[in-house]
Amino acid sequence: MAIITLTTDFGRRDHYVGVMKGVIRKFNPAAQIVDLTHEVPPQGVTQAAFVLYSTFRYFQEGTVHLAVVDPGVGSSREILVVRAHRQFFIGPDNGLFSYILDEADSFEARYVKNKGLFLPAISSTFQGRDIMAPAAARLSLGFKFKKIGPLAEKIVRLTPIAPVIEDDSIRGRVIYVDYFGNLITNIPSLALTGFQTTVIAGPLTIAGLSSSYNAVEPGNYLAIAGSSGFMEIARSMGRAESPPDLGLNTEIIIKKSKYHERKLKAN
Repeated sequence: MAIITLTTDFGRRDHYVGVMKGVIRKFNPAAQIVDLTHEVPPQGVTQAAFVLYSTFRYFQEGTVHLAVVDPGVGSSREILVVRAHRQFFIGPDNGLFSYILDEADSFEARYVKNKGLFLPAISSTFQGRDIMAPAAARLSLGFKFKKIGPLAEKIVRLTPIAPVIEDDSIRGRVIYVDYFGNLITNIPSLALTGFQTTVIAGPLTIAGLSSSYNAVEPGNYLAIAGSSGFMEIARSMGRAESPPDLGLNTEIIIKKSKYHERKLKAN
């Protein structure tokens, strides 16, 4: 059964998500639609890129990922379909697929230009419904990738997700703030294995990594290896971003030293 995932910044109050699902089912009644999230912050391209990067690997070959976080809707920006990791990704050409492509051995991207895929009437403000949803549905039915449109030779890319790793430090940034207020960084948890760490985030200094969110007293801050594979900064029984006004793109500095060096100095 074909799977189509949805990622948007539409929220749940309005009809936008529901009507996109209706369009998908109109073309493919058997499609299995999975909602990744519809609570991306408005125009939050970077956050949506992280959602897609964190989730695509858990879906089967042939899955179609439809992402509509589109501050440039109605402008000259293009709509893309990308084939990578044996899956398909469709959305505006604004960097949404950057982190996925950074990890791909190879990929192919095409502009969605085949008007035979579109709804008869196209709104300049809701192309997720009129162009992307029907194209995603047709892809899930096996529509030939090459017939979607011409090759996209140059596409928009965000700053790579990788941090700067040096011998004694790592410099990264916050790339996502989740529902609980946890600050997810671009620093892989594996990069901290075997080291004693000091985490600096704005005015915060956190010693070492904790094993759980309740490893410190309520209200205190901690650093932890998160489920997405990246280090997070959290606050026990609270939100980490406010106060002290931390958030997206806050610089994170990791000072690291090897355990055995720390022990030798102590002796």
